[in-house]
Amino acid sequence: MESTQSAAARRALQTPDRPRHTPATLAGRSSSTRGTRGWFVKHTRVIVTHYGGPDTLRVVEEECPEPGHGQVRVRVLAAGVSLPDVLAREGVHPETPVPPFTPGWDLVGEVERLGEGVSGIEPGQIVAAMPISGAYAEYVCLPQSECVPVPSGLDAAEAVSLVLNYVTAYQMMHRSAKAESGQRALIHGAAGGVGSALLQLGGLAGLEMYGTCSSRGAPAVTDLGAIPMDYRQQDFVEEIHRLTETGVDVVFDPIGGSHLWRSRKALRPGGCVVGYGLSTSLRGAGLTSSRPGRRQRYRGTAIFATYSSQAGFFPAGNE
Repeated sequence: MESTQSAAARRALQTPDRPRHTPATLAGRSSSTRGTRGWFVKHTRVIVTHYGGPDTLRVVEEECPEPGHGQVRVRVLAAGVSLPDVLAREGVHPETPVPPFTPGWDLVGEVERLGEGVSGIEPGQIVAAMPISGAYAEYVCLPQSECVPVPSGLDAAEAVSLVLNYVTAYQMMHRSAKAESGQRALIHGAAGGVGSALLQLGGLAGLEMYGTCSSRGAPAVTDLGAIPMDYRQQDFVEEIHRLTETGVDVVFDPIGGSHLWRSRKALRPGGCVVGYGLSTSLRGAGLTSSRPGRRQRYRGTAIFATYSSQAGFFPAGNE
C-alpha cells in the first residue's frame, strides 16, 4: 500500500481481496430474536471457513457474545485490514487460528456492555484494541486491560489505522533499534502502512531517512521527510553508499529472506537490520509449506536464526 495512513485504511476496505461485507458496512445489521432464554441480540461477523483465498470468507449471523468477568463488549466502529489478516486467511501467519475463525487484527469501537468485575470504564467510551483476531464483527468481547481509550473527536476509521502500524513502528524504532537523533535509517516499503509510520516517528526522533518505494509512492515518502529510492530502477545498496559513504545505522526490512542479507550491505559498521513481517519467508520458502494452511514454523525459525547468528559472527560493514 502506497499512501498515507488514513487513505490506506479506507482503500484497503475496497480492494477485491477483502470480504464484500466489512465490519464497517455490517454496523446496524443486528437484530433481536426471542429464544428459550428470552430476548437476545443477534449480530453478524466474518469467518474464514478454511485456509485459502477471498472465497473462504463468509458472513454469519449469530447470538451476540456476552462479556465474561473482567471483559467489556465492544461495538466495532472500524476494523483495520492489513497484510497479517490476509496471511492469517491463507493460513501462513505464525499466529493463525484454526478455522473457522474471525479475522481482524485491530479495531476501534464503543464500549457497549460491562462484565462483572469491570471498573474505571463506562458504556459509551470509545476504545482501541489489538485482539489479533476477531475484529471483523459487529460486537466483540475483550479484556478491559486490552482496551485503550481513544480521544474524543477522532474519526474511527482514521484512528484504527494507527493501532497496528504505529505500535509496530514504535516498538521497532525505540525498543529494537533504539534509534537516536542524527542517525541514518533506511526504510523498505516506506510508502506503506508501517513504512509511513516509521517515517513519521523517525522525523520526530530527528533521523536522517531514506526509503525504498515505487515511483508512485515517491511523493508521499518525500513529504514525510525521506529521500525516496525507486526499488524497480535503483540498487538501494549502491544508492545508500553513494549518498552516505559509510552506510546507515539501521534498516527496517519487512521483506525477509535473502533481502535481509542485501539490507545488511547498506549498514555502516555496527549498524543493525530490524526484520519484521518477513512476507517473502512466510509466502515463499519460509514458514509456509506448499499446502495452504500448513505452516513450517521450525524451518522458518531456522532460516531467521541462521541470519541472526551470521550477523553476530560477521559485523556489518566488515564483509
